[in-house]
Amino acid sequence: MNLNSNRFTRIKTPLRCIADIQSGIYAKGSPAGAIACLQVRDLQMSSPETTATRIEYTPKLDSYLLRKGDLLFAGKGTTYLCQVFDYDIAAVPSTTLYYIRLHTDVVSPEYLCWYMNHPSVVAAIKTVQVGSGTPLIHKPTLENLEIIVPDKETQKCIVEVAELQKQETHLMKVIAEKRMQVTNQILINEIKK
Repeated sequence: MNLNSNRFTRIKTPLRCIADIQSGIYAKGSPAGAIACLQVRDLQMSSPETTATRIEYTPKLDSYLLRKGDLLFAGKGTTYLCQVFDYDIAAVPSTTLYYIRLHTDVVSPEYLCWYMNHPSVVAAIKTVQVGSGTPLIHKPTLENLEIIVPDKETQKCIVEVAELQKQETHLMKVIAEKRMQVTNQILINEIKK
């Protein structure tokens, strides 16, 4: 399959054609460990490098060590979030995560992450989850997931707009909190008169 992308072209391709997908590893925690073993809850925190369980290095971890630009996808549970690994720490994914390593530069990790987190893609993934207690997405499901790959310029624009949208959401939340504080102060001042 030719993945050379020209301006305004869009290619649909299974994820397996642009990336390798691997499930995480089970490792026993050790307070003296130098390797972070990331779980879904760590990705939901602002600093996973401090919240992750530590494990000791063994040579079997070599093939699981994450690189900047790898994507982490929560394959177990009800939160199918995807996040780009962009930390300066030695880390491996736990068994609750898949890591996705692109083997082409036609797709940026940031665009693929945005795509994997898009509500329509998450909804499609949820339709094929298995299990009732702790839902699970099987690796072949991810491998066969169709990815729409636009040209590089479009990917860049999408990522920039998505980042601005995140910033807007954060600012709106801060504004709402400040407005509530001001209103509460005005009200308390009124009743104290």
